[in-house]
This record gives sequence, structure tokens and C-alpha cells, in this order.
Amino acid sequence: MSQGIGDTDELTVWQNLRGLGGRFRRRLRRRLLEPVLLGTRSFRETVLNAVSARGHLVYCELPGGKFFVDPSDRVVGSNLMWRGEWQREEFLQAVRALEEAGLAPKGKAFIDVGANIGTHTVYALTSGAFARVVAFEPEPRNLRLLCMNAAINELSGRVTAIGKALGKAAGEAILHLHPRNQAAHAIGRRPSYDGTISVPVAMARLDDELRPLIGPQDIGLVWIDVEGLEPEVIEGLGDYLGQVPLAIEYAPYRYSEQRRRALDELLIANYRTVRRLGETLTPVESIDALRAIDGIVDIVVC
Repeated sequence: MSQGIGDTDELTVWQNLRGLGGRFRRRLRRRLLEPVLLGTRSFRETVLNAVSARGHLVYCELPGGKFFVDPSDRVVGSNLMWRGEWQREEFLQAVRALEEAGLAPKGKAFIDVGANIGTHTVYALTSGAFARVVAFEPEPRNLRLLCMNAAINELSGRVTAIGKALGKAAGEAILHLHPRNQAAHAIGRRPSYDGTISVPVAMARLDDELRPLIGPQDIGLVWIDVEGLEPEVIEGLGDYLGQVPLAIEYAPYRYSEQRRRALDELLIANYRTVRRLGETLTPVESIDALRAIDGIVDIVVC
């Protein structure tokens, strides 16, 4: 009977040489090929697109949680795969802003509007900052990944996932899909020149969805990132507005002059302070500082 490699701890000289050669080839491939295949964007994206086209996902085990991602996603998925996080620092800044305002959210709910694949949903619970999550994500594939990511982190029992878009009125809308950025799907505009796919989605008001589930006194933060539909989502908060803190992807360049003016007036009438998230958490400013913000920035209003 022949003796296999695993039958003894002792290797022959020939086996040791083969092992040395194998290790050398692996190191050489990493040094020569990895910078080309992974360091060159076009090569990397071609490989990842092929993996995604075959129906495969990438599993990421990271400090903020565990995530299944679509390898073809150029923004959230790419950041999780290559940088190990997606807006985790901004999320932690928002929690700190609440704590410094005397509104520590511990034991309360996190409302995730435009939840995508659930990064912020997972951060909210793995960080210990919140007790439960209500997450809204209308795009079916993103919603499936959100539920998978809640499950892989053993959080399903604390996450209510709702497959609806939110706005100022209930009904139906058309969601235009971005072909490369799974976080950029949009209602009311095409998010890319080359995107051709759109899907009908149910739309609801946020106050109507929350009322049977949770009162404003039990909400620690509402996070709103909906690719330009923020004014309508905030209008749909109804009587929750002013009773719950908001984190908003505030993007005036996406709003018409009339929509921006209406949004600013709504926020200024119901909140007192604003802080900007990003490289650093900015000092507290009066809510009137909204009028001077251009471009796009994540903010917390209390």
C-alpha cells in the first residue's frame, strides 16, 4: 500500500523540495499578478462582474459585522470588500452627536430609510447603540441581501425589513436601477446614462408605516438616504417630525429651488441644531446653517 503525504510527519527530501517550489510559485504569483489583476481597476472589475454574472456573492467578515455583497457593486460592495467598511465612521459620528445632545439612543430603535444591503442596520445593532431596527429597502435584490446580512449576524429577530419606497403619499413608483452602483437606484430620475432597467415598487408614507410598529418616543434616530427623494420622505414623517432626530443625506444640488426651500423650512420649523458628518463631526450649529450648505453632505438634525 502506498504511503500518502498525510500518513507521516516526515517528508522526503523530494517532498520538501516540491513544497518549497510550491510556496515560491505562490509568492511569485502574488507579487507579479496580484498588483496587475487587483490593482488595475479594469481587470478587477472584469473578474468581479464575471463572478456576479454567475450568481455568486462575496462574503466579508469585518469589524463592524459580516456581510454578503454583490461583487459587481462599485460603491457599497466595493468599499466593504477592499476597505472593510461603508460609512461606519459617519454612523458612529451620528451616535456621538446624539449622545452629546443628551439623546443617547441606547434601548431605542434605528429607522433605516434606503437601507440598501443593511450596512447601517447591522452597525446599529452590532455597535450596541440601538435595540432594534426598522429598515426600508424597495429594490428586491438589495432587500434579499439585507435580510441575509441580518441573518448571518444573528440579528433577524431584531430587524423588521420592509420592501417599500417612501415618499409623501402612498401609491406606486418606478425605481430606476443603476447598473454599477447598487446604492444609487433612484425614483423620479435616471441615475446613469447607460442604465436601462427599472422596476415598479410600492410607495408609502413613513408615518403610516411606523404608526403600527413604534411610537416616536421609542425611536433613537431616523437615517434617510434615498438619492434625492429626501424632501418627500421627510414630509411623509407627518407628526413624527420634530419628535425624532434625523440623519439625512442632504443634497441640495439634487433638489429644485422650490423643493429645497420647502425642505429647509420644514426642518427649521421642527429642529434646532445641525451637525455635519464626514472626515470629522463638526461643532453644533443653528439649524439655520442649512441654508448655507451646498453640494452633498450627511447631517444630523436634533
